[in-house]
Amino acid sequence: MDTIIKNNNQIAELSTEQIFVSNDKERLGEVYASVDKSIDALSLDKKDALHMKLLFEETIGMVKAITSNFTAIVWAEKYQGECWLRLVGKTQMDIDKKTDLMSVSTTGENALAVGFMGKIRDFVETGLLSYDGVTKLQQKYNGYGINMGFNGSYIDSGVATNPQAFSGFMWTMDDYKESLKNVEGEPNATACWDELEKSIVASLAKNVIVGIEKNQIEMAIIMDTK
Repeated sequence: MDTIIKNNNQIAELSTEQIFVSNDKERLGEVYASVDKSIDALSLDKKDALHMKLLFEETIGMVKAITSNFTAIVWAEKYQGECWLRLVGKTQMDIDKKTDLMSVSTTGENALAVGFMGKIRDFVETGLLSYDGVTKLQQKYNGYGINMGFNGSYIDSGVATNPQAFSGFMWTMDDYKESLKNVEGEPNATACWDELEKSIVASLAKNVIVGIEKNQIEMAIIMDTK
């Protein structure tokens, strides 16, 4: 599959089967069976295999929690010294539905966006609203989260490392950590560092990349392997 987020340094040694994921609870057994099959195909050592399984589970959990009609495919790619967990998904979400979700919090934040992956999920949901939707949310909630790199802090790919990649939004965990360093000592920054330390994904991954273009989302979780 041709993807927005690319590994320009290596060619994949192996790509596992693509697994369809939605919030359909009846298919979960089938999904997790496919995950186990994919991990076996990667031929990793025991520790790396366990870590990849945890990353798959966290990613699937995020997909299940996304509001509206969101479906995705997930798979893994094996490189020399690395594994990439890939996600490509689409949804249909309108600004009113997102606004209703965020209005449940008196602070104007999404009260359901708990933890690192919860914030990534909220970033995905907001980004899929398109430029117009993001602008409206920024105005309504006074740029909530801009300093923290989520929910309004979007890097236009036109000024990203690879400006020819696509014309949407890009976010990386590396950039997020750098933004936190710039406001180190502030209460929000301290809380975000705490979330990173407690997050399975942030602890296991050396980087997480999220790209959004129109109604399509891509995510790559990159993990070092032996």
